[in-house]
Amino acid sequence: MSSPVRQRVAIANPADGGVIYWLLKLYAFAVLVLCALLAMAAVLVYRYFADQTPPAFDLAEYARSVPGISRIYAADGTVMGEFADEWRELVPYEDIPESLVHAFLAIEDHEFFEHRGLYFRGIARAVWTNLVAGDFAQGGSTITQQVAKQFLGSDKSLTRKAKEAVLARRLEAKYPKEAILSVYLNHIYLGSGAYGVAAAARRYFSKPIDQLDLSEAALIAGLAQAPSRYSPLTHPDRARARRDEVLERMAARGYISADEAERWQAHDIEPKPYQDIFPSRMPYYAEHVRRRVVERHGLDALMRAGLRVETAVEPTVDGAAAENVEFGVRKQDKRQGWRGAEAYLEGGAREVFLTRAAELYGDAPLEEGRRYLGLVEEVTRRRATVRVGTQSYELPLANLRWAARWSRTEAVNDREVESAREVLRPGHVVWVSREPHQRGRFRDWFLKDGANPRWEPPRELTRDDAPVRLVLEQVPHPQGALFTADHETGYVVAMIGGHDFGRSEYNRAVQACRQPGSTYKPIYYSAALDRGYGFDTILNDKPRAEIDPVTGEVWYPTNLGGSVDNQVTLEYSLVFSKNIPSVAIFKMVGASEVEAWARRLGFTSEIIADQALALGASCTYLDELTRAFAIFARNGRWIDWVYVRRILDRDGAVVEDHTVPADPMLAPADRLDRLAATAGDRPQQAIPARTAYLISKLLSQAIEHGFAAIVRATDIKAAGKTGTSSATMDTSFVGFTSRWITTVWLGDDMRVRPLGVNDAAYMTVVPMWSRYMYEAAHDQPLQDIPWQLPEGVNPKDRGDHSRGEHGEPMPLIYHKSVSPEDLLLAPDIPPAG
Repeated sequence: MSSPVRQRVAIANPADGGVIYWLLKLYAFAVLVLCALLAMAAVLVYRYFADQTPPAFDLAEYARSVPGISRIYAADGTVMGEFADEWRELVPYEDIPESLVHAFLAIEDHEFFEHRGLYFRGIARAVWTNLVAGDFAQGGSTITQQVAKQFLGSDKSLTRKAKEAVLARRLEAKYPKEAILSVYLNHIYLGSGAYGVAAAARRYFSKPIDQLDLSEAALIAGLAQAPSRYSPLTHPDRARARRDEVLERMAARGYISADEAERWQAHDIEPKPYQDIFPSRMPYYAEHVRRRVVERHGLDALMRAGLRVETAVEPTVDGAAAENVEFGVRKQDKRQGWRGAEAYLEGGAREVFLTRAAELYGDAPLEEGRRYLGLVEEVTRRRATVRVGTQSYELPLANLRWAARWSRTEAVNDREVESAREVLRPGHVVWVSREPHQRGRFRDWFLKDGANPRWEPPRELTRDDAPVRLVLEQVPHPQGALFTADHETGYVVAMIGGHDFGRSEYNRAVQACRQPGSTYKPIYYSAALDRGYGFDTILNDKPRAEIDPVTGEVWYPTNLGGSVDNQVTLEYSLVFSKNIPSVAIFKMVGASEVEAWARRLGFTSEIIADQALALGASCTYLDELTRAFAIFARNGRWIDWVYVRRILDRDGAVVEDHTVPADPMLAPADRLDRLAATAGDRPQQAIPARTAYLISKLLSQAIEHGFAAIVRATDIKAAGKTGTSSATMDTSFVGFTSRWITTVWLGDDMRVRPLGVNDAAYMTVVPMWSRYMYEAAHDQPLQDIPWQLPEGVNPKDRGDHSRGEHGEPMPLIYHKSVSPEDLLLAPDIPPAG
């Protein structure tokens, strides 16, 4: 038997790869465990930060909560002023141009429509960059994360970044991509105070976003990373490089072709920075409204609440008012004389001036109505030659005859020079304007016999083919103001507080307290009518010494031109503004009674109740003086002036509403609402209707028969009264038609020089009022004044005459008891005391 064969069986382990193999498996296992631990940690960290992160916020609510732009609007919708801490204009996503959206996506987040809030490759790249830099050098945030950042704040910390990621995911889960992108494009800060693309388009290019070209859209998108660094206003080279980068990215992502990118990269950057409209559009009115809104609602509301402030100002009317104040002030200033050139230049200084003037004015034709600084090159007796920009023009003697030397002590007007050499010499820098081509009807006036205003006839002043000639100008010394309101609605349709807002923001229409002079007479004449005196009450018209019962001062009132009539009626006295009988009726009423009556008519300024008040010595505000006359026009009914018609918040809810149901700018539904809201409202009766009716009749007689020939020439049916202060520092005229009431003031703010020792209101402001009212209101269907007969009043009523001496009516013909020249050269209010 053979012995068994022994075989060795080798058992091999197929998984045995040696030490290296097992080490690799061990490391792999460790990595898996580490990954699992990291995943668990990530989940725990996510849950931890998720618990601390607010829920996805309401995008619509967020849009309403951010600061907005408050705007002031004229009655026709013209924007008068914009106010904001953050300039932001919200635009629906569908109204944002596609090119602008593509520009932002290309440079900021090209995967936006693919990711779910987080772009991990971008995050990894940012983490590596930050590790290398040792700081937060790069964010790596998606657009969704940047929206979340706007809600969470901008502090640089890992905690905030974690919350940002959580919130980004929640936003993506709650809202469509377009909604998130809309919030981003409307709220991202893009420099120069602009938040959002619409605001950036306005601030950098002064245009709406739908008018941006591709170059401008790319530039705005490039600002998102670093607005200050890439601003086209301060760093145009960097802005251009960044714009080119955006265009390259757009081409790389397929939004535009490479040829388009190259073509737009060749375009120069031409920013047109936003110019604040506030100082240039009805500035006195806009500033008054701005102050009022701040007083009532606070500065924060104006700068952040996004209010819509709708005013009552009519731009065309306010524009006419501004032009007429400018014209009247300059005309009076030229009557006073020449205060000298702006500068005298020699040698190199002349060349510097000419270079800068050429840059400013160029060789463009001179515009009528604009004033230019020019350099006098040559002067003869008959003319001067003046360089304006790159051109030289003739300044004839006829257009500078007014430039006699100005004097603050003599205060004599209308002197003339006989030679241009008396005024100018080569090297003088002077203001000039282009000689107007023609003069229209009721556009300029002259003083016949040195006192009586008469209209210059309309005519052509220069031929169409005549060379341009200049008129010598200067910055006016006097100031002017104008206030116009609709006395039925209370809407203030125009308000000019001075001839140049840029030189003086002081609003003389509402802030200045001025002596009213004879415009105060209707105040106490109406009080006399209310107490039983009548049109035919006999008053003393003989000069006599008056002793003021309050001050004990002795003074001598005199009439215009020193005229004396012995006795006159109350009607005659007011129509011709006689001072001696006015003091008499003032004493009959009593100073304390006059003060109480003035308070009923709305005067709030201090009233010094002495006899000087009879001649308007106590100062008043123009808007309050205007209201008193408006109460006369309204048959005694109170009126509050309305500057702000309505204020709406950003959602369109009414914050304030002072509109009347007949407001033509209201929607039909709003008119019905106002009709319901104001039903039963009745204005307070400030003074009896009959009294107001009687004084209105007297004021209409003052226009029809008094010193108002220049008003009568325009056929404007009006009533009103002039006033000249004792030192002719203030002249005013309050006049009303059956629709509007307007007060015009002209005077010397600083009380440096009288308007003219022989000047009076009928020479200074009545022509201004007439010129303006003809332009603004001649086509209105005006009625005779008074146009409303109060119930129970006889249209022939001339007052009770239950008090005082009743005489016969006097013919309303001015009695010239002195020479016409002396009569018309004297002011209508003499010095008191």
